[in-house]
Amino acid sequence: MTGKFIHWIKENGWEIVGILLAMNIIYVYFSDKYYFYNSENVRYTIAKYKDTSFLVGKSPKTQYDFSYEVNGNSYNTYTRATLSNYNLEEDRLLIKYSTKMHGAGVVVKTVVPKWVLAPPKDGWKQFPPDINWKGAELDTAYMKKMNLEIPK
Repeated sequence: MTGKFIHWIKENGWEIVGILLAMNIIYVYFSDKYYFYNSENVRYTIAKYKDTSFLVGKSPKTQYDFSYEVNGNSYNTYTRATLSNYNLEEDRLLIKYSTKMHGAGVVVKTVVPKWVLAPPKDGWKQFPPDINWKGAELDTAYMKKMNLEIPK
């Protein structure tokens, strides 16, 4: 019995691999489009640079590690995007995350101004956030000092 099964797998190996690969591609396509990042559950939050690590391979690239908080829980995400124009020790960037899978964040290369203290409780539901960062916790004293318009 076992011999027949192994023989059948050997004869139909490429078909089995093709079917499994097709199922995996379909799953990834629909899970990304309809589950992780569909318009109903995408949010944006503020992230601060945490650490740098490297990928090892044929052509290593720098991989930036960010941590961010959503609903009191801390998550990590990574980006291979070029962030050389940013002062990673001081700049805060936006993270696009799924409300259903917070850990699957994506770094959005938009610097959050220093006068934006914290995002809205649920994160911004639109991108880019309002140009005046409406809904966020703002440092209004700093904004007055810098003659910046305070959103109503």
